[in-house]
Amino acid sequence: MFDLVVVGAVALGAFAGWRRGFVTPLIAVAASLVGLYTLYAGPGQSLVPGGTAGIGLGVIVVTILGGFVLRFASMLVGVVHRVSVLKAGDHVLGVPLGAATALVSVYVALVAVVSFDGLLAPFHGKPTIDEAAVAALKTALAANPQYGVMIDQGTLDAMAAQVTTSAIPADQVAKFDQTLALYEDDVRPALLHSALAPVILGVGEHVPFIGRHVTFPTQ
Repeated sequence: MFDLVVVGAVALGAFAGWRRGFVTPLIAVAASLVGLYTLYAGPGQSLVPGGTAGIGLGVIVVTILGGFVLRFASMLVGVVHRVSVLKAGDHVLGVPLGAATALVSVYVALVAVVSFDGLLAPFHGKPTIDEAAVAALKTALAANPQYGVMIDQGTLDAMAAQVTTSAIPADQVAKFDQTLALYEDDVRPALLHSALAPVILGVGEHVPFIGRHVTFPTQ
C-alpha cells in the first residue's frame, strides 16, 4: 500500500511536470535553492533566528522570491513556446523534472515519518503502555518539541495519569489519541513492509542541502 502511494505521487509529479514544462520549474527551484543557501549558509545566516521562527522565515523568503521568479519565467516560457519544437521539448523535459520533484517531496516526507517513528520507539510492539513507556516518550518529546504538532502534550499527561493505576492496552490507545493509534495500527505496518522507502531514504541522504541520514525501522 505504501509503495502504491509513492508510485502514484511520482506519476502525478511526472504529469504535472509535463503540463508545467521544464523551464518554469527549473528557474523556480534554482532561485529557491539560491535564496535558501543565502539565508541559511551565506551572508544572511547571522540574521536567521533559531527554531521554528527560522524555518518560517525561510518559507516566507522562498514564497516572495518565487512570485518574482515566476513572472520572469512566464515571459521566458512565452518566448520558448513560440517555436513548436521548443514547446514540445519543454513539455517532454518537464516529465523527469516533475518526477524528480515528487521524489524529493516523498523523501522529505519519509524523513519526517521515520524520525517520528523513532520518537515513538517506547510504544512499538508492546501489548500494553506502562509508566516507563509514557515517561520515555515525554522525555523524547521534550528533546524534540517540533513533534508537538503530532503528539499533544495533554494526551501524554492523560496517559501518564492513567498508567499510575494500570497499564494501557495497545488497542485502547485510540481513546487517548486517534492519530497515534492510526500510526501504530496502519501507517507503521505499511511503512515496515515498504520496498521503496529504504531505497528512497538511502539515495536521498546524498542529495545536497536536504539530505540527511535516518535509520529505517526494521521491526
